[in-house]
Amino acid sequence: MRRAAPACAAQVKKGDAGMHKLLLLVVLLAGCSEASGAKTVLERAKEDSVTEVATGDPAMNAAFAKARASLDGFLKLEKNPPPQLSSFSVKVGIEQDGYTEFFWLSDLEETAQGYSAIIDNQPERVHRVRMGQRYAFARDEIVDWTYRDSSGAAHGNFTACALLSHEPPEQAEAFKQEFGLSCD
Repeated sequence: MRRAAPACAAQVKKGDAGMHKLLLLVVLLAGCSEASGAKTVLERAKEDSVTEVATGDPAMNAAFAKARASLDGFLKLEKNPPPQLSSFSVKVGIEQDGYTEFFWLSDLEETAQGYSAIIDNQPERVHRVRMGQRYAFARDEIVDWTYRDSSGAAHGNFTACALLSHEPPEQAEAFKQEFGLSCD
């Protein structure tokens, strides 16, 4: 079962000439975003489509940096959340056969080695993990975070905002409205 919290996955593929492609799968409530075809980002989100973005994309790099810079505050809030906040998730990358797929994970627990949490996305290319599995990871593997407040507004999910920066403004705005996402 998909969670109500925003989710996102990404995959990195090594090309023939050492080029990397970054495939980003943004799952927000019901789906993902894809930057191909004539469908809007909102339509693609509801269909669980995949988005391809070049590795080194400035917007995505900025999203990772913003999430990591604010991670301490998120982890403190997640550890002892007020009742009006819910759906806490972090995003980590899991590598297999030259691909790194990024998953949202919930039910975060601190461990002696770092953290563990439940994988909330169906794997696309990395099949050594499965949705619903508890997965262990180090703090420095976290590339994004998110939670919701009682109004339904999403906080964090900087990677979704990075993807929306590549969409037509009216489509990005409709997407943000639908999923309670603020990209300020």
